[in-house]
Amino acid sequence: MSTYEEVKREFEVGIAEAMDPSGVITTPGENQVTTHASTWVYDTCITCGHSFRVGDEVQIDEQGAVRHHSALLPCAGDGKSAELGEEARTVLKEFFEGLDEVRPPPKHLPIIRLEDGHLLTAPPLGQMKRRGCAFCGHTFRPGDHVIVCPCNPGDPRCILAIHRDPMHGLNCWETWNPGSALEYCPMSSRPSR
Repeated sequence: MSTYEEVKREFEVGIAEAMDPSGVITTPGENQVTTHASTWVYDTCITCGHSFRVGDEVQIDEQGAVRHHSALLPCAGDGKSAELGEEARTVLKEFFEGLDEVRPPPKHLPIIRLEDGHLLTAPPLGQMKRRGCAFCGHTFRPGDHVIVCPCNPGDPRCILAIHRDPMHGLNCWETWNPGSALEYCPMSSRPSR
């Protein structure tokens, strides 16, 4: 490597260190954890199309492309996401029931736990992006808890959804609508009740 290339590389590393106050250097080929200061937070994964959230493990390739490195998403490397056993599903169900007991959801707005195959978790069509939360913009993943706009429950057209998922640190509903009153659809202005 020439002296110019060595100096250039050291300069780039210095810039990366200065721009990331968390002290995490974005080194290609290494696993990293997404922080608020990560340059890729809110960007989308080149493999699965989901947004990067704070706390997501990622891998950066030699060209600087970032992808998730998590067993919960299909871009972990082997194309398979983690499957939960029956015991784990029971524990999770009981945990979320306890969480709802301590911090009850709005009575007039049902919370949906998204499963694989739900319209909100479907892969993007063509060049479109995945569906995301109307408040935080993060894509919807299987396991997320959301409130879907009740403006037209018999024939939902707007499919506006907002996270209410304290387990994943997504308190979007409470931040966006602290009183939990939704009188009109934010998309169509139709009465919600």
